[in-house]
Amino acid sequence: MPSTLTGLIIFVLLLVPGFVFQRRRARDRPAAEETALQEALTILFTGLLLDGLGLAVVGGLWEVIPGSGVDVGKLVLTPSAYLAAHPARVLGWAAAVLLIALVTGYLAAGRRVQAFVRRSARKRASTEPHASAWWLLFEEHPAAVPVHVGCYLNDGGYLSGRLHSYSRVGKESGDRELTLRDEITYREAGDDSAAQALANVGAVSISARSIQFLTVTYLAPPEPPVADPEKADS
Repeated sequence: MPSTLTGLIIFVLLLVPGFVFQRRRARDRPAAEETALQEALTILFTGLLLDGLGLAVVGGLWEVIPGSGVDVGKLVLTPSAYLAAHPARVLGWAAAVLLIALVTGYLAAGRRVQAFVRRSARKRASTEPHASAWWLLFEEHPAAVPVHVGCYLNDGGYLSGRLHSYSRVGKESGDRELTLRDEITYREAGDDSAAQALANVGAVSISARSIQFLTVTYLAPPEPPVADPEKADS
């Protein structure tokens, strides 16, 4: 561990990319029950890996821009003297390394990148060790967003709508909830007619304890609007 305040600050900054990666990744994956040591090691090794990548990119820039690089040997042997002689250069490149590591970690933890990694490794979502049944259904096809969910309730009623959010807790529990948005349709228990849209209701929360079973429909993503060449010319 660092023994000075400056060393402690540098050590913490080196771990920030790993922390960003882990928190961003946790948004789209089932939560795993990890010990404090496991979480700390994940942040440590991921942060060092991202920092190394950032340093490699910066090292390539030093080759492209002659005379702009940092003498790593002098910086390690006489850090105070070298920093006093070249403060702007050292701090500027250090900020660049940190920025590259942060951006790379955030993007690498994104849903689409993680889905690509799973496909490249020939792994399906069902192989996730901490995945809940909800996560498997909702994340099986990442390109099919949004997802339409129909909930058959324990009392015989039916409720449906577009998926808005859901609990990422890996443990199957009745305390989990999911929320639906857009047009919310509902049919009361014992009613044989089609479900009707609820007026002035834009979202609803449902507890897993109230759901007997649910259905998932994967919808194609909306197509981007096609530019009108006549309007573009005008």
